[in-house]
Amino acid sequence: MRVSEPQPPYQPLGLKRTPWEHHLIVLIVLFACLSCMLPSGFDWSTDADSTVIGTGSLVYQLQWGSVFSLSALVLMRVPLRAWAHARQINPFLWVMVVYCILTIVWSAAPVVTLKKCIQLVGLIMLALAVQMNCKPWTHTVKTILAAIMGVELVSAVTALAFPSLGIDAYFGYAWRGIVSNKNFFGAVSALGVLLWVSVWNVWSVYIWVRWPGLLFSAVCVMLSTSSTSLAIAIVGPGAFFMLRRRHVGSKLWLLRIVVTLAIVVVLFAHGFFIFEGHFPSRVDLFSPFASLFGKSADLTGRTDIWDPLLLEIDRHWLQGVGYNAFWLGKGSASQSILDTLNWVPFQGHNGYLDMLNELGVIGIVLFVSVVLAHIYALNQLMAYDRDAAALFSAILLITLVSNLTESSLFRGINLEFYLFVLCSVTVTSSLYQRRYGSGVAQDSGTPAQTPASVPARLAHPAHSPQVPRQHP
Repeated sequence: MRVSEPQPPYQPLGLKRTPWEHHLIVLIVLFACLSCMLPSGFDWSTDADSTVIGTGSLVYQLQWGSVFSLSALVLMRVPLRAWAHARQINPFLWVMVVYCILTIVWSAAPVVTLKKCIQLVGLIMLALAVQMNCKPWTHTVKTILAAIMGVELVSAVTALAFPSLGIDAYFGYAWRGIVSNKNFFGAVSALGVLLWVSVWNVWSVYIWVRWPGLLFSAVCVMLSTSSTSLAIAIVGPGAFFMLRRRHVGSKLWLLRIVVTLAIVVVLFAHGFFIFEGHFPSRVDLFSPFASLFGKSADLTGRTDIWDPLLLEIDRHWLQGVGYNAFWLGKGSASQSILDTLNWVPFQGHNGYLDMLNELGVIGIVLFVSVVLAHIYALNQLMAYDRDAAALFSAILLITLVSNLTESSLFRGINLEFYLFVLCSVTVTSSLYQRRYGSGVAQDSGTPAQTPASVPARLAHPAHSPQVPRQHP
């Protein structure tokens, strides 16, 4: 028997959400997802100057300004609860935000850095506003899925009815739909595959919806002809299925995996040095994977940017050139690299090199701390909601991998970074609610797990004599 999504039996700090606030938060998430997936400022033209790339068009500023303003409105409605959740956010993420703001002092484009910092704070406000909905994580996932399916359906109609717009002729019959390019359409569809898999056991998602949705997203991945997206569509669900079941009984399973991987890397480097007489170079590392997906060892020209970018990094390796202040087109700090290329890139096609260039070693150390703290929180969430932890871990994995060839993390507003921030805030908020609140309503076939170390009055405060029982 199927049931609808239950409501939380207890809402901390006496919070009572009205229906219009629920709908407003859903609309904020939908509009934010669509704004991330559709071209910047809803402008499908291919022409872009440094001003639009750096600060965004007027439409772009209005659409995200509206999203951030509505998010702030939601948070101001419940300031105590918003502050309680804000205090639980990954502390290194806050430190990263502060450091990005500090880079305005020495930024090569201080105005651009300031605007990008405002966007960074806005994304965190947006993620916090989502937590005020008092809904299970599956509710947010289904909202994002609705946005993805809408883009896929309209893209399919566009590709079939208006092939000059929906098909990238340069790559044959590659679908790009209504997004910017075929690779991004494939990435969006691959994310759709992962999210459909993650809600497979959700009671409110019927089987006659699951199968067509999953198959349609998979077909869109294949029609995009993006080998990277195909790999993500396989690796993402694979990681989800591996993590959602406990295969290792030890509590130190994560440490054992890290140690095992470290040993494998050391043995590989040692064996390669014995047989080849040198440690593996970049070409040696990328060639097997590139050939597996039919690409050259230079990753379709991406590595041509990396050599001059490394020379640029040497000039300001400690503090960087400023947050998002480098790739701003002709006449910007990247002009020395543009002079060596026959095209104009607006990113280094390696998020870690871009981060090192713009934020320096300090920024890289902070970013690693953000990721490690996020992994630690995911490990804690495993004890409460393994499905949620498995999904957020899979999203983290594919984001970190895709950031090797496409700059997405801490690069303004894009779908990957939006999901990274949203997942990070959702994990810490879920831990806070499950430890010190009532727990979040479940929408799956299995009840949430409660560790024995958590007192019963904290795990189930609705039955505690100190907390009055409330009914939804």
